[in-house]
Amino acid sequence: MIIIMPVIIATTNKSKYEEISAVLKTLGISSEMAHVECDERGETLEEIAREKARQAYVKIKKPLITEDTGIFFSAYENFPGARAKRVFLDIGFDGILKKLEGKKRDATVRTVICYTNGKQEKLFAGEMQGRIAEMPAGNADANVPYEKIFIPQGGNVPLSFVSREEKNKISHRGQATRKFAEWFRSAR
Repeated sequence: MIIIMPVIIATTNKSKYEEISAVLKTLGISSEMAHVECDERGETLEEIAREKARQAYVKIKKPLITEDTGIFFSAYENFPGARAKRVFLDIGFDGILKKLEGKKRDATVRTVICYTNGKQEKLFAGEMQGRIAEMPAGNADANVPYEKIFIPQGGNVPLSFVSREEKNKISHRGQATRKFAEWFRSAR
């Protein structure tokens, strides 16, 4: 069953839009990207995704989803966490890998999707366990740099070597998107 009204995905990150859109499409849900700049306010992925959804709704006045993703190193409490993008921009791979020298390299990547129609907000989360590689590898999109160093649990290579189709089956973003889609289809 194809849902006629497309889900609006409010983001400035084309790569994330394409991932979410591909998962929705496999479930018979069409989507469109709304290029909406939002401030990332909040301390947790949930707070940030919610705030982005509220800001985007004010701008476009249509039901939509937003997304926020973070990576959490087990060697540190809540680091880089919801600030993953800022940490990468500040210290890059060299700084991140230096922080992990001699430490446990286990990590979890989490995504939170927030749906809003202006009255209701609903959150959907997914996570993927793995570990951080010794060196960046592969051709990850510049918008998702951690894919060059995150090796999914049970795998031997960073996500940057995994096809989008395979990644969408196992990833944190794919999980959160499928949870949203299941709810969205049943709410119609």
